[in-house]
Amino acid sequence: MKKFISLLITILLVCSLFVFQASAANTATISLSSQTVVIGNKINVTVRLSSDQPMYALDFKLGYDATKFNHEGTAGVIHTIDPALSGEKTKTYTFTLTSIAIGSGYIKVYDDFYSSDGVNDVSFGGSSVNVTVKDVELPANANLSSLSLNAGTLSPNFTSARTNYTASVPFETDKITLYAKTSDTKAKVNISSNPTNLNVGANTIKVTVTAQNGSQKIYTVVVTRREQGATSEPPVTSTPDTTPTNPYETVISGKNYEIVTTLPETAALQGFTPTTIDYNGAQVPVLRDKDNVFTVYYLREQGTTEIAPYLYNTELETFEALKYQMFNNKLYIFTDFPADVTMPSDYYSTYSQIGNYSVKVYLNSNAEMSDFAYIYCYVNGDFGLYRYDSKEDTIQRYPDIHLVDAPVNTTPDKDNFMTRFASLSTNGKVLLIAMLVAALCVVVLIIFIIVMAFRKLSGPKNFDADSDDFSFDDVTVVGENDVSSNSK
Repeated sequence: MKKFISLLITILLVCSLFVFQASAANTATISLSSQTVVIGNKINVTVRLSSDQPMYALDFKLGYDATKFNHEGTAGVIHTIDPALSGEKTKTYTFTLTSIAIGSGYIKVYDDFYSSDGVNDVSFGGSSVNVTVKDVELPANANLSSLSLNAGTLSPNFTSARTNYTASVPFETDKITLYAKTSDTKAKVNISSNPTNLNVGANTIKVTVTAQNGSQKIYTVVVTRREQGATSEPPVTSTPDTTPTNPYETVISGKNYEIVTTLPETAALQGFTPTTIDYNGAQVPVLRDKDNVFTVYYLREQGTTEIAPYLYNTELETFEALKYQMFNNKLYIFTDFPADVTMPSDYYSTYSQIGNYSVKVYLNSNAEMSDFAYIYCYVNGDFGLYRYDSKEDTIQRYPDIHLVDAPVNTTPDKDNFMTRFASLSTNGKVLLIAMLVAALCVVVLIIFIIVMAFRKLSGPKNFDADSDDFSFDDVTVVGENDVSSNSK
């Protein structure tokens, strides 16, 4: 037993020494202002160099993926020389990189830099991290999903497309509160005054909704507080409704558009035929494919002459631009993947510029394949997977990849242990492993002590002269006279 305890204590001492040595080693660590950055934005990279002895000079290199990031005056490597240190043991440097392309790119400190204590050169271990650059197309949804009052009733009934309303309250109501909820939970809403103190007569309250991309939409509510003694609501003669009354007009991201009533020849889409459809009680010209999958409207922003194709989103009650491109005189409409399938795990989703549109695509995790984007398209009446070559601006059907079932939970996974472990420097990994080994030894020792305590409490044991538990302190020596007297 004593030999076993001694062995455990020896293991613990060795592990502790190992941990101390690992923690005292020279290390380089990288920290980022963000693990994910939007294309065109900047990211701060902080390099922290730590030594177990005073440093008087530093010479190191910070490398980065030049296809994803840019640093003025460098081409993938930032060489830093600092010859005038004053003996400090820790030094921190911060660099700013600009993201220039979507995808995952590395940032690393090379392991060939050194510090000098005036006599000897001391090597550091390297460190690296990966950063994802995204081209996120921010939503332009500035609609309200509901608008109500704590007194009175909106007139007419609320719809997200209508922006002007009225309400009437009795003289006794001198204050009113508006409740506004956005369709996009990340959109911001601002009410000019809430609650609003009401004067007798008309009171105008404005609700401004700001979408994620900065576009705004303003809803106006005119609340009329009736005269004292008035028992009926007066006729509505307040501020006229500025929402487009023309059935061919609509509002998109706070801007007024009109549906063209005559389709010019340039509006023709390959495989689509013109027809008419009811919109707000009026017949408007549209284009439809042979299978009636897409109904394409042509809209023009007021004050301009250029028309463009749009699809009507029934859920948001607004129009969205039709994303398409012509390749080799063939029409390709970019669509979402079916809800029940997705790309294999070695592909990740992002946005890529194809023609005039930012399109959701999948890219291969292999950086050597970054010129190829995989998209789902509608072509000649069929949906399918296509591969777009951004370098040659070509597209082709790509049945070689078999789509997999989409996961039930689409919430992005957070950083797990293996991801964090992989981002550590070599010395950091050694230190973490050493600490885990030491902790395991402590747990084993505690368990052993508990087991032995229970064994001692379980009762007397048979004598074993060879046992490590045997001690002369447990034996009572009886004298000869005592033996004689006891035998009588």
